[in-house]
Amino acid sequence: MKNALKILILTLIFVSCKKETKAELTESNFKLKKDYAELTNKMNEVDTIKVWMNLSQCTFQGIEKLTITRKKDSIKIQPEYAESMVVGTEFKKSYPIIISANDEKWKFNEFLKRNENRLVSDSLKYGQLQITLNNEKLNFFTNGLGDSGKFLIDYCNTMKNIMPKSEYHIYAGTKIIDETELITE
Repeated sequence: MKNALKILILTLIFVSCKKETKAELTESNFKLKKDYAELTNKMNEVDTIKVWMNLSQCTFQGIEKLTITRKKDSIKIQPEYAESMVVGTEFKKSYPIIISANDEKWKFNEFLKRNENRLVSDSLKYGQLQITLNNEKLNFFTNGLGDSGKFLIDYCNTMKNIMPKSEYHIYAGTKIIDETELITE
């Protein structure tokens, strides 16, 4: 009986120590508005970042959703697609992509830095790209069809690096033409 009591007490101590270790991991230091351009570098295992991208342009309609999580030194990206803007459209999941946190293929942080001029962090409207973490939201807006096209091409080229067989990044490989290149004599 005494041995059973000792085992019970030791088990309770062991279990309570395990819970304290998990409690330490539940705190995040990642602040979306401040750290958004370093999201894959600064996020930790308790952060789940969601990205919503409007892929629509002209006659093509589509939405991409990415759920980004981290486990130790790797980043998991779970893509989902819908080929319609209609509310309630079913999203199709693609295979998850797992890359090293230091991988150079996925240059999403650089994409966000290049487009920081489009960032509106306190808008209630949806931008062309939205990033969320818990209750924080960032929206990236475009101005007109041409600007939207440039942003969309930049995004598709960025995503095609890690998903070369993607059918949804239809603008990847397109060169962005600067307005000065259009002027001819």
